[in-house]
Amino acid sequence: RQGHHPVTEPDYCLISFASTHAALRARQALTGVCPAVVMPVLREISLGCGIAVRFRPEDGAAVRAALAASTLRPDEYAFYGVTGSGAALRAEPLDG
Repeated sequence: RQGHHPVTEPDYCLISFASTHAALRARQALTGVCPAVVMPVLREISLGCGIAVRFRPEDGAAVRAALAASTLRPDEYAFYGVTGSGAALRAEPLDG
């Protein structure tokens, strides 16, 4: 977080899913890849089934690779970067 970068690294990242089944398959695909936590999707994210998977920004490449190698289709999930908390919380879509 040092330096003056136009894009701030998120505090954490989330994946939202088109269905509960997709969320469960993603969680299974991430087992052993990185620490990932299943949680309710944030209200700031309207897309999805209500379940999200939270992971650390530094695990982003491994998470993307694991999902790409899984049976999930790219239209079944979306990545978000989350910064702040409470009233200052922001969730921004992350490009593929």
